[in-house]
Amino acid sequence: MQESLFPNVLNYHFISWKEANKHILSSDCFNFDSPNVRNILLNDEKNNLIISSEFFSTAINSGFNYGYFSYGISHKLKLVFPEAKVLIFIRRQQSLIASAYQQYVKNGGTFGFRRWLYSGEVFWFEHLLYDNLISHYKKLFGDDSVYVYLYENLKEDISAFTKKFCEEHNLEINWEKINFNPINRGLRRITMPLLKIINHFYKKPLGRKRYICHIPGMTLIGKGVVKYLNPMPIFGRYLREDDFLKPKDLEYIKNFYSQHNQNLTKYVSRDDLEKFGYFL
Repeated sequence: MQESLFPNVLNYHFISWKEANKHILSSDCFNFDSPNVRNILLNDEKNNLIISSEFFSTAINSGFNYGYFSYGISHKLKLVFPEAKVLIFIRRQQSLIASAYQQYVKNGGTFGFRRWLYSGEVFWFEHLLYDNLISHYKKLFGDDSVYVYLYENLKEDISAFTKKFCEEHNLEINWEKINFNPINRGLRRITMPLLKIINHFYKKPLGRKRYICHIPGMTLIGKGVVKYLNPMPIFGRYLREDDFLKPKDLEYIKNFYSQHNQNLTKYVSRDDLEKFGYFL
């Protein structure tokens, strides 16, 4: 969405996540100048703007901070764009947990999976209570202004989903420039432990990791492993959910999310939730 689709919408101006974070995320709540931010961002004659950042609901490996982060951002967005349409994509918790841990390692993390999952130092289970976030945005922006989508519907048929999505929101697209290939693949079986070893030898502002000593240049080596070695099949198959989540983990996840996922049936198809394996 951020790297291929939104930049190629012809009838909207797209703000990158870096620019969005600069003005919305990295600004003081008590001194937030919403009219000025609106004037800066709405630089298109039609006043059509797409703004997208996963950090608005708190990046999953940044710690949930008891929800204050996403709550504060939502009110900033309401002040700047009271008439906005809000598009929320959710993903089955088991799948997102496995993916987020791999991203944590890509970003320099060293914790083992279960410390990452259960310690509360990086990942918070409350972060993925989607019904709370959706209901909050509906109260803030109105029922008719909030749209909820499943990541799994997108992944199942990315081309068909994208075309339907664009029709629904009247987005004019330069389809020749759209790349439907996956951008951020997971890690392979051998590159995961290799990366974790490398990550022990640099201090990065990740905040939640162990490191032995800082060796300049190791961050570049880590990025090289992800970019050049990880795509090579010789480093094993891509990791799956069951490489991380064991029966006890799945039972915990089911008990934690099932009631909240049942509430999601107010916003998305129950059949789709069951089809894609959401715990209900």
